Amino acid sequence: MPGPLIVSRPPLLKPENVVVADNGEIVTFTVGNSTLTLHYESALQISQLLRVHAKRAKRRAGDMSRHWSVVGTLESSK
Repeated sequence: MPGPLIVSRPPLLKPENVVVADNGEIVTFTVGNSTLTLHYESALQISQLLRVHAKRAKRRAGDMSRHWSVVGTLESSK
């Protein structure tokens, strides 16, 4: 008797190049060939929404780890 049939689907999301940059009060967010330009206040609101929903999704997935990610800008202390 043959083993179980395993159906493999292609990934729904393809890896894309993601770039975030700031220029004065404007933040540009580029994914693949699409670019979103936002005022810094709108970018902060979106980042907070993403963080809240990502934390909720993480809990629902059963991941209770307390891993921290830090993004910073290193500058010369001259």
